[in-house]
Amino acid sequence: MNSRFPLNKLQSIKTPYYYYDMDLLEQTLTKVRQEAGKYGFVVHYAIKANANPLILEMIRTFGMGVDCVSGYEVQRALDCGFKPSGIVFAGVGKADWEIELGLDNNIACFNVESLPELEIINEIAAAKGLRANVAIRINPNVNARTHHYITTGLKENKFGINQWDLEKVLSALDNMKNVNLEGIHFHIGSQITDLSSFKELCTRVNEIQEWFVARQHCPRIINVGGGLGIDYQDPDLNPIPDFEGYFKVFKDGLNIM
Repeated sequence: MNSRFPLNKLQSIKTPYYYYDMDLLEQTLTKVRQEAGKYGFVVHYAIKANANPLILEMIRTFGMGVDCVSGYEVQRALDCGFKPSGIVFAGVGKADWEIELGLDNNIACFNVESLPELEIINEIAAAKGLRANVAIRINPNVNARTHHYITTGLKENKFGINQWDLEKVLSALDNMKNVNLEGIHFHIGSQITDLSSFKELCTRVNEIQEWFVARQHCPRIINVGGGLGIDYQDPDLNPIPDFEGYFKVFKDGLNIM
């Protein structure tokens, strides 16, 4: 691997350690804010990537929200000063206490992975006399063209609700008094370097959004994602991913209703 990693400055350290280039992080965040800001997009950082408090605090200062996949990550976000309105809670297998934590802190949204999860959130919210904001995570069956272990958006993947189950989910939602359908959520994978995958995602999102609108449900939030890839062979060549191209794909490809 070719890199300008400052090994000579760190050779005297005798214990294991993590080294973070905070200058590069700041440059990256500046670029993200600049490119997303062109279109009024809101960016949420996935805490699972790195939950170091110093990193999270810098991310918060750039006005970003966070994407959490556990109650512990929700608590870490709160402890690092993120506003509840900037916290979305994704992930499969949410425990009751984790759902309660999100409800008690009035987080922005639960990204719901299944009908049973939706039913549990509704029940817990009802017991507390609250209403939970939810977004339905839908499996778009889009190939991220990345390693199969980190592909999350194909129909054979375990994540999200399949499109053929949406009618059943929407029917159940219409009878739930303690959840608000705020949006629809999509995530196709990680370490993605081919932006054509996101173009395909936009096409599928538009089709699904039209499906909801035809049934008198207009999602207020469209949450799309997938991790941009890093050049691990030569990380200094392109240290900051192509955020300009990334956000432009969504600006050009999504029909915002």
